[in-house]
Amino acid sequence: MNRRRLALLLLFAATLAGAATPPATTHQDWRRIAAAARARQDYPAFLAATQAALALRPDSPRYLLDLAVGQVRTGRPDDALATLQRLADLGVVLPLDRVPDLAPLRATPGFQAVLARLAEHARPRGAATAVLELPSQTGIIEGVAGRPATGEYFFGDVRHRCAWRRAPDGTLARFSAADAGLGGVFNVTVDETRRVLWLTTSAVPEIEGYTADLRGTGALCALDLATGAVVRRCPLPADGRDHCLGDLLLAPDGTVYVTDSVAPVIWRLAPRSDQLEIFLESPVFSSLQGLALVDHDRRLVVSDYSNGLWAIDLAHPTGITAIPPPPLTTLLGLDGLLADGNGILGVQNGIEPQRVVRLGFTPRFDAIASVEILAAALPGFDDLTLLTRIAGRAHVVSQSGWAGFDPPGHPAPHPVRLMRLGPP
Repeated sequence: MNRRRLALLLLFAATLAGAATPPATTHQDWRRIAAAARARQDYPAFLAATQAALALRPDSPRYLLDLAVGQVRTGRPDDALATLQRLADLGVVLPLDRVPDLAPLRATPGFQAVLARLAEHARPRGAATAVLELPSQTGIIEGVAGRPATGEYFFGDVRHRCAWRRAPDGTLARFSAADAGLGGVFNVTVDETRRVLWLTTSAVPEIEGYTADLRGTGALCALDLATGAVVRRCPLPADGRDHCLGDLLLAPDGTVYVTDSVAPVIWRLAPRSDQLEIFLESPVFSSLQGLALVDHDRRLVVSDYSNGLWAIDLAHPTGITAIPPPPLTTLLGLDGLLADGNGILGVQNGIEPQRVVRLGFTPRFDAIASVEILAAALPGFDDLTLLTRIAGRAHVVSQSGWAGFDPPGHPAPHPVRLMRLGPP
């Protein structure tokens, strides 16, 4: 979701200040130390801390930009240009010509060459076709699920706190009852076996009627596919922490896994239980997003907005393995995931241009062997949210409505599109 945009899109926002609690162990620790050094104009210290952060997260466009700034500030313009070339290798677009600290480089041929490469990244790539449109929406459409057998589609709306049903004739109507007691509805998944629509719901500031006492509340719910009535509600425990239940994954055995993008927790609902339980909690998690079952359902791959991808062996769930970023690309800003044979499709809405990529994996799913951009910088292909598979084809929500809340506000009516990836 776009409210979770990676820090690289907030380059001109206020930076964090204050020293991190020693010792620094994560790239976020070093980023905070770097920010404190920059605030006091200690550029050698800023440079050293940024180098430490980059060593831990070498695919970070933000850290590469900060490194170039530190190199300019410490009288190393040639090194800065080499760093910006590394940044351009990642395939992202950043407004480098508007970064004041890089002004000494602007007239150089090397800097102009970097800008030209960035401009290439902004050109359309791949293919995606709009298969339906929800006109004049004022909500935030995060998740979608289709029922090919009936021609129905279901959409999760964060702002309006409901699930919508689009009938085969194109009629759109509220599916969940107004008194269902839902927060913002994020992902939705059809469970034909149990004849329910699973959804994640959480109280976030973007929902209608948000008040501070709702903070940290959320639930995994199941709605009857025939009536829309809530037939199962599995709330989060009242543990005093902030939470946001975003994505969910329905496993073949009926287990439901749910990511919490605020608390560092993956939740699980067993098939015959009504109580969410902590499947895995770890301080290494930062902002958990999408989930995919791979390797014959033996491994769970989870996207983390500021840490890339984690792999979890379901037979030994306490073991968490970081999947290293491949050369010449970045794994940061990944949101929704979708298993795809020996690979994973991922929505990358935390970089510009936003895109959908296919990551091909090695047989053990412990390393990425290939990266393919399926769609990027296409007309109307922006403000992307979650992926789903409908009739064997991957689809993604575009122009979801999050952009209308950045900065927070009330978005004007806008069309929401469901895009099918690949050629028509």
